[in-house]
Amino acid sequence: MTEAQLNDLPESRQAEVRAALTAVETAEAPVPASAFRALMDPTLRAVLERCLAEQGRILIRTRQSFLSGYADTMTERLALAGVGLLRQEEQAVLTLVILHGIAIPRAAGRLRSQSWTDAEPVPRSRLVKSQIPDSKIGAALQRLRDAGILAWGPRRTVVPGPQFHRLTPAVTERLWENLILLAEPHGIMAEVIQRRRDRAKESS
Repeated sequence: MTEAQLNDLPESRQAEVRAALTAVETAEAPVPASAFRALMDPTLRAVLERCLAEQGRILIRTRQSFLSGYADTMTERLALAGVGLLRQEEQAVLTLVILHGIAIPRAAGRLRSQSWTDAEPVPRSRLVKSQIPDSKIGAALQRLRDAGILAWGPRRTVVPGPQFHRLTPAVTERLWENLILLAEPHGIMAEVIQRRRDRAKESS
């Protein structure tokens, strides 16, 4: 934490920043700005953002609510170090849930919301119909639920979990691009995405 900046504040304001910090780091759903003065007040919020930045994290805003998440640069560093990566079967199960719970319903006009957590519940039976062995599906679901990436829906269906609230705009965009590449790998949009990614690799 940036103690020097915090220490410049009166003790009562320091407590308000710490309370908001705890809330955005631990809450499952976005925290309303009205719940904490340090989220409403621009000066206190700037101190809060500096505290998060010390840990490679940022404040993510959704309308008038906030959560924290890893900065994109920190996410890249952790991935390169092999930290927090999903196993192959976990990636496959997560992809199926997003595909059947979000991508297909939105394409069919059944979902209007742009939130990742607003999804159609996916029955486990639909996952079992894939080529993933049932035993691996069960283990992957357990680990993804434990991590908050997936959650139980009604009648033991599966839905995206609270960790989706913590996605940065850049990660959200990349996820959607990956879905396009998966659903229409030879389509026009897929070609545009792939060319842009190829140029980014060449320039890095």
